[in-house]
Amino acid sequence: MERWLAGDDVPLPEVAASVRAWTPFAVDSPLYEAFARRLADDPDVLGVLARIRTSPPINVLFAAVQHLLAADDALAAWYPRLAEAARTPDDEAYAAFRAFVLARRDEILELGATRRTQTNEVRRCAVLMPVIAAALVERGWDGPVHAIDMGASAGLGLLMDRVAYRYGGTRLGSAPLTLDSENRGGFPLPDAPPAFATRTGLDLAPVDATDPDQAAWLEALVWPEQQDRLARLRAAIALRRDVDIAMVAGDAALTLPRVAAALPDGPIVLWHSIALYQLPDPALDAIDDAVAAVAAVRPLVRVAFEPQPGGGADIRVALRPREAAPVATAHTHGAWLDRP
Repeated sequence: MERWLAGDDVPLPEVAASVRAWTPFAVDSPLYEAFARRLADDPDVLGVLARIRTSPPINVLFAAVQHLLAADDALAAWYPRLAEAARTPDDEAYAAFRAFVLARRDEILELGATRRTQTNEVRRCAVLMPVIAAALVERGWDGPVHAIDMGASAGLGLLMDRVAYRYGGTRLGSAPLTLDSENRGGFPLPDAPPAFATRTGLDLAPVDATDPDQAAWLEALVWPEQQDRLARLRAAIALRRDVDIAMVAGDAALTLPRVAAALPDGPIVLWHSIALYQLPDPALDAIDDAVAAVAAVRPLVRVAFEPQPGGGADIRVALRPREAAPVATAHTHGAWLDRP
């Protein structure tokens, strides 16, 4: 996936090219896919997009529109109707979106300056959990482990041992939230998810899911057609309120060594999911070095679930994932897990 270009000094053709590169990744949202195709040829909306600094800006733009719509009782039901209309996209739907963006430009840019893409899809646990469980078994770690999620957003991925799972006819656990996923690769499933001794989320800008405004932003990041994702998010936020999760703000390359040093004895399972792909290579190198330094002084396994340049996403188990072969491929929102 190409990294985004944005800013007042970026020529609009380059912003348009970034939109076109993003569009194939919007296959789960006919509405956003249709809007992105039109947006790439719309200099007025591209001008708004070019001033959004966070990455990817188009996700923030769409979320800002949803956030503003949800705050307006007269418009709250409008976007889902557009999602339905986008099954057969037409110019009228895009014209309505365009008019809204241009009319509310200042509010959108304010959100773009203060909010980040924090797509905390809890169903990613369903594809990470079997891989993590297998890695722990391989290392002979059968007790509770310290869980660390890099790019944790609101920490919902750290509920991995507090939710139930269903893979076709196989069900694991009992909980208020059940995550459904397709085990296409026939991966071995544990009797129960790994147990966590502690839970720590590392994020540049952690989200407090118990804060109504921050929770509303998380909801705005859910694509309009995906009402099942919205229901999962709300259920996960409800669970999150009763689970002790330490959220640590800052660059993971700097915070990870401090966090690991402060944890009680015991192995660490560290993961990240659809989070680090946005970072430039020097930042990834710094994180790899920090992980390796921690692993040199205490047991640690790292599981990386990230998009790949050629398309799709895979899961790798290694201290330096870019140097390792994938052990699985997976849907970015956790719908299925397969062999590489």
